[in-house]
Amino acid sequence: MAEPGVKSARRAMELLEFFAEWRRPASVKEVSQSLGWPQSSTSVLLRALADAGFYDQDARTGMYAPSVRILLATEWIGEQLFSEKSLLRLMEKVHEQTGHTVMIGAQHGVHVRYLHVLQATREGRFTARIGSLRPLFRSATGKMLLTLKPEREIALLLRRANAAETDAARVMTLQDVLREREQARRNGHAVSLGTSEPGAAAVAVLLPVPPGERPMTLSVGGPMRDVVKEQARLLKALQDAVGPIRAAVRQ
Repeated sequence: MAEPGVKSARRAMELLEFFAEWRRPASVKEVSQSLGWPQSSTSVLLRALADAGFYDQDARTGMYAPSVRILLATEWIGEQLFSEKSLLRLMEKVHEQTGHTVMIGAQHGVHVRYLHVLQATREGRFTARIGSLRPLFRSATGKMLLTLKPEREIALLLRRANAAETDAARVMTLQDVLREREQARRNGHAVSLGTSEPGAAAVAVLLPVPPGERPMTLSVGGPMRDVVKEQARLLKALQDAVGPIRAAVRQ
């Protein structure tokens, strides 16, 4: 069980992710119901963060929203990674072109975590939550991140992933993983077809980042039938989006 201080710190970060997806002021009740937290502790946390200046509270409605203090405190991250190129604008461009769910992902142990998500606007859409995890070896994001890793590291990660599998049919061999890695390297993208989330598919490309920065991917996900049918168009949207970033990073 996490220490109280650690639990509060984690919730403060989850609160930021909630507002990144919610994208408007929210009441204590809306936050507590969306995140599954007790309403009393949600109220205490929001009040404390508002008192510290990290959140604004509307005196009339009582609703909360992140303050400019958070923006100013984190603005340097985007500037360091992408200069004037906005990661959110990058995602929005793909989102507008495809209508599917757009995700930024990074490795988290033997999983990948979605760092930011723009939800699909289409009917029968595939959804993913900010902060949710997918298997490293079965997701498009994970397969693309594996293209950056040496065989020895992949073998160690695969051993951990296989040890955690409860279904023997889902245990993967190193030979199969390396074959997929080489295919993704050649193609410049990776695809998952129902292997990460039943009925869903995704296409992922590497997001160009400066040397030494955490590797990330940009991906599009949706119902498998739609992604298979539109794969060429989705891939072009991803490649067109990261092209200017790749050129900027190389400079």
